[in-house]
Amino acid sequence: MIALYGSRDGNPQKLLLWALQQTHGFAALPPLARTPLGKPYFPQYPGLHFNLSHSGPLTVCALSTLPVGVDIEQIRPRGASLPRYALTEGEYTTFQRMGGDWPAFYALWTRREAWCKYTGQGLKPQWKQDIPATGLSFGSYCGEGWQASVCGLEPPPEAILWKEGGAL
Repeated sequence: MIALYGSRDGNPQKLLLWALQQTHGFAALPPLARTPLGKPYFPQYPGLHFNLSHSGPLTVCALSTLPVGVDIEQIRPRGASLPRYALTEGEYTTFQRMGGDWPAFYALWTRREAWCKYTGQGLKPQWKQDIPATGLSFGSYCGEGWQASVCGLEPPPEAILWKEGGAL
């Protein structure tokens, strides 16, 4: 099962350590490394996967025994042409069906970002690719002014566990 933790202090490494303390009893953050395409991992713990995302003061961390990706975004208006430019044809159709507003855009965008981070390939090579319809589990989460998604092979949790009373 994927574990999700969040905070409002904007410090990804602090949140990662807290999440590791909660789930694995770590006293300190283990050394980090990055794949050639930039996905972080723990060289000393190959069976422990994580991913981080932050937007403004919001940070989210996903932990899993299998590869995982996560994204969080503050919902804010952007240029009116962004949804048409950033979403695939299918996503854009879904966006319109969802009401065509910024919360709908960010719901779809965080899902795409979480998938790209899950694969470790990054956004650019997967910019207009369709997300596979099967084989992956997604979770979507939202609160006042934010949207988050997680992607992995394990079932997502019901909610994000917020650190230090940071429930939104």
